[in-house]
Amino acid sequence: MKKISLIAILTSIMIMAASVFCFADGGFELVSSYPEDGQSNTSMENLGVKLAFSNAMDSSEATAANADKFAIYDEDGKTIPVQVLFSDKEKGLVLVLADTDQGFVAKNNSEYRLVISGDLVDNEGNTLGADKTVTFKTYNQRINNMVNMVMMFVMFGGIMVLSLRQNNEKAEEEPKEEPKEQAFNPYREAKKTGKSIEEVKAEQAKKEAKEAKKKARKAKKAPEPQPQKIDNCAELLNNVYHVHAPAPVNKEDRSIEALKALRKAEKNSSKSKSTKKK
Repeated sequence: MKKISLIAILTSIMIMAASVFCFADGGFELVSSYPEDGQSNTSMENLGVKLAFSNAMDSSEATAANADKFAIYDEDGKTIPVQVLFSDKEKGLVLVLADTDQGFVAKNNSEYRLVISGDLVDNEGNTLGADKTVTFKTYNQRINNMVNMVMMFVMFGGIMVLSLRQNNEKAEEEPKEEPKEQAFNPYREAKKTGKSIEEVKAEQAKKEAKEAKKKARKAKKAPEPQPQKIDNCAELLNNVYHVHAPAPVNKEDRSIEALKALRKAEKNSSKSKSTKKK
């Protein structure tokens, strides 16, 4: 009986200890990642993964223990140099970046795989329990270049079409010049009509004489523009006075009284002339 009771007690203790460890491991886990597992068309610049865990790992003991718990592999299975950054501001945030200072260059349209060790621990000593993998693929640079080239050609084609349409509209709005008459060539006209050169010249002379007569008739009918004469500017312009005689040369005769007397004499003389005419 004593042996059976001892075995039962030991069994219960082992079950309780196992349950404690299970709960401890289950409380620490990977919550999210960017890029996500299986994501494609990721950036080639600053290649890396942003990880969010449920518990903080910013203590000096945890960061020292977790320094070698992250690894990134290329398509050939070779590890690439990485930098692991633990955030002390955001709980459980970790950045695993490819170390370009050591000569790493990301490949175009290539798959990379981040492996997180199950031995990863948080500040409380809880472990992740199992390895986690995040696989992602960089974008295809050739396809992106082709898309950019097509978009560029479409844009330039649209600009060319718009510019041609605007030029055509401007050409339609502008008045068209009348076609210039070509110089008379008697040899070509003779060859065209089958007449002799003398006959062609005589016909051209008659034609030119008729056109000259028409132009002369039109010139006679159109009245010549005559300049308009203004007899009295004082009637049309302000501050302009009609002067019948020049002002006196002497300064004494330029006084206001002398000018008034001169004006009165001019008026009297004009009145006398009008009465004589009657």
